[in-house]
Amino acid sequence: MAPISEPNIPTVDLSAFVTATDEVAKQEAADKLVQVCNRLGFVAITGHGISKTLLAEAFAWSKKLFDLPLEEKMKAPHPVEATPHRGYSHPGKEKVYGYDDLNEKEVNDSKGQSLRKIPDFKESYEIGSENNPEEPNIWLPEEVLPGYREFMVKFYWELNEAATRILNAFAMGMKLEGEEADIIMKLNSFHSNQLRLLHYPEVPREAIENQELARMPAHTDWGSFTLLFQDDCGGLELEDPQNRGTYLAAKPTEGTVLLNIGDFFMRLTNDFFVSATHRVTLPPLTSSSATTTKPRYSIPYFVSPPMSLIAKALPTYVSEEKPAKYEACSFAEYAAHISKYQYGESAKEVAA
Repeated sequence: MAPISEPNIPTVDLSAFVTATDEVAKQEAADKLVQVCNRLGFVAITGHGISKTLLAEAFAWSKKLFDLPLEEKMKAPHPVEATPHRGYSHPGKEKVYGYDDLNEKEVNDSKGQSLRKIPDFKESYEIGSENNPEEPNIWLPEEVLPGYREFMVKFYWELNEAATRILNAFAMGMKLEGEEADIIMKLNSFHSNQLRLLHYPEVPREAIENQELARMPAHTDWGSFTLLFQDDCGGLELEDPQNRGTYLAAKPTEGTVLLNIGDFFMRLTNDFFVSATHRVTLPPLTSSSATTTKPRYSIPYFVSPPMSLIAKALPTYVSEEKPAKYEACSFAEYAAHISKYQYGESAKEVAA
């Protein structure tokens, strides 16, 4: 396994974008956000405007959800295929992988089954905009978990407001004008975003150490950027792009949200921002003799562009010395390509 270094994830305070303070304070915060993400592809953010009370309530709902019996959770099943990416996925159903895995001959010859030799031991519930007819939500019956749907719809839009503030900070820090500035603001579509509730159940540490099971393998996210809230368990690691193969432990810090750049933002900026490779592995154990991991809960919010938006390097980030690296494609085309083996029947699924 790649070496782990002590945490060294910079923090940026974006409270100026919440409290509407002077423009100088906003510009300083925006500049720092862009500088850190240009260097690392990820950052810890304070002053994001999401209250601790709301986050505590969200994690409480998540625990209530995943504490339900499997047969109750399966009343809102994720479809067999990747779309619509909504509803409940039991441990072993989804397989996470990196973009480079799609180029491996074994993966394509097996139609993705080779990726599932080591199942991911996690369960999730995917939620989107109620106003997105292309990917309608799949809800539990109200009597199974009363109030769950109402809260999650409200929470989705609260996170969207935070994402909009952060995107405004990116736009200010990038100092783009005209059509380029307009394209950056389209990176938050509102209705193509995704709220995900994640639970990593207790698992024997040997199963992870012996690669019989995985938590979440190294990968990048597809969209614009991701906002991640995590509990106090630990286990999230981000690769240092300045030192490939070395991962930084993203220790949970109360009041912060982790932001990682996604593939689409990277492509638009021709690698000015690098999509952050990250993974979830063994969390810190309570003692050297511990035989099982702690359960872990996290809540990522995936900020995405409209499906029709074309990822084509912006002219500002293209030059003779650095020509456009990626072929232009729509977000719909890119998402369909990278998700093609994410779901589907598996020869080795894991019971919850």
